[in-house]
This record gives sequence, structure tokens and C-alpha cells, in this order.
Amino acid sequence: MKIIMNEFDYIDKYFRPLTNKFALNLKNDAAIYNHNSSFDLIISTDTLAEGIHFFGDEDPANIAKKSLRVNLSDMAAMGAKPIFYNLSLSIPKNKARQFIPKFAKGLKEDQETFDVKLIGGDLTSSLNHINITITIFGETLNGKSVHRNGAKIGDCLYVSGILGLSKIGLDNYKSNFNEFQEAKRRYLLPQPRVDLGISLKNIANSMIDISDGLVQDATHLAKNSKLTVELNLCKIPLPNFKQLNKKLILNSALYGGDDYELLFSCNTLNESLVEELSTKMNLKLTKIGVFKKFKKEYLEFKNNNLKPKSSYLHF
Repeated sequence: MKIIMNEFDYIDKYFRPLTNKFALNLKNDAAIYNHNSSFDLIISTDTLAEGIHFFGDEDPANIAKKSLRVNLSDMAAMGAKPIFYNLSLSIPKNKARQFIPKFAKGLKEDQETFDVKLIGGDLTSSLNHINITITIFGETLNGKSVHRNGAKIGDCLYVSGILGLSKIGLDNYKSNFNEFQEAKRRYLLPQPRVDLGISLKNIANSMIDISDGLVQDATHLAKNSKLTVELNLCKIPLPNFKQLNKKLILNSALYGGDDYELLFSCNTLNESLVEELSTKMNLKLTKIGVFKKFKKEYLEFKNNNLKPKSSYLHF
């Protein structure tokens, strides 16, 4: 019988045994290294591959910004302040002259926006496709980073922003309709919630950024906390599109991924603090679920016969 493995299976079987305590069993968005008595160093790596994470015909400046921002989002998910990053870029020789100057311009602009600096990396040629790997470093006060495994029974599940825009932007990337322009911008340029993540350090007890779809990433929080999370589909913040039916929009939010909004749990006593933070930052923070004692599944839909399905998997 042939055994089918996805990326999480490969990580569990082959890469988790290679780690030490700083990697936290590879169950969080980043590793933590206590490099002095006051601060923890937070470290994360992400790769973007042409044909998988971007088409290749986008403005190289936007590709650069997306590459940096998905890493910044991992810092946000841990409540960390980003400080610097390493970059490895592999690119075909015939693309380098046109691509690299614009790519570097995009990095420079976002470095100024997010107050981070490049400290090193590697540049090599490749045969056919562009591959970009960034390792980002951030810091938190000692022991103050937010993990994925801190949710408790009765905690609320909140999400920032609007979900589903990036998937809709991807699906309608070639469309010229004005209605899809915002969604296309969100696909090209995610908005990492760095300031929100830092502000949630003393409010949230578990947190993750939505890179693989709401269902999959909410399941990560529940599984790591050994609980069941109940999602209220009627509460999920969705965009409005006249040309798209509600089911398609909902599925884009549930399974689409690449939204890079923050998904976090908190005690009900902290709900007023979440509301205050939402007002202060002028950012929508919506309660979409609750954590319960583990049942048969890590995630279920409230008052709905639909069964959750899998989001995108690389393998």
C-alpha cells in the first residue's frame, strides 16, 4: 500500500528529529533563542518559488516586497519586532540584469516601511526559475513571545482584517474588472500585521498568521493546544463581490490562504482589550469562534452540516 505524505508529514518524520529545544518542535511560526537575559531572538525562514508562490511576470519590486512581507508576518504571529534578515536569491542568468535592480528597489522601500535591514545572504544562478529564501530575525522580551499552543477551554478565537481577498485576487489575476483590483493588490502585496502582533503580546495566549487558509491554520492552533475549535461561519469577515457567489467567497476565506491576517485566541476577560485595540489601530478584529474540550476533530463548524476539508498542501 502506497503511503501518501504531505509537507507536514515530511517535516514531522525527517526534519523535526534534527532540531533542538530552540526550534520548539517546529510547531510555531519561528524558533526562539534566548541570546541574553532580557531578550529572545526570534528566527524564521520562508521560501517563495516562481510558479508556486508568484507567476514571475509581476513587477520584481512587488515580488521582493511579498517575499519580505510573508516573513514579517511570521514575526507578527510571534509578537516579535523584526530587526534584520538574510536573503538567498537564485535566478536564471538571462533574467538577472532586468530583475535584480527592481527587486532591490522593492526591498529598500519595504526596509524603510518596516524598519528592518539586510545583513547577508547568497546570490546564485538557476536553470529556469527564480527562488527566493529569506531568514528573518526579530526579538521579544524574554519569555514574551506568543506560541501556537496556549489556547484554553472557553477562549475566544479572533481574526484581523478581511479574509479571502488574496485567493480571489489570485483567481482573477488576469481580469481587468475594477471590482477585483483590491483583491489583486492583496495577492501581490500582503499586509503583515507587525504592530498588531506586538500589541497582542499581553492579550493573546496563542497566535498564528493565516498563510494556508483559515481552516488549516485554526486547526494548527487547536491541535497544538489539544482542543477543538468551533468556527462560526456566519461571523467570518468576508469581502463583497457582485460577480461572485457567497459560497465561493466563503471558500476563498476558509481554504484559500495567503491572507496573512493574524488568528489568535484570548480569554473572555480580555475581549474589551481586543475591542479597544481594534478601535485604536482602526483595524477590524472579529470574534469568529470558541475553543472547547477536544472531541473527535480539532475543528468543527457551528450549527452547520458542512465538514471542513483540507487547504492547499505542497505534497
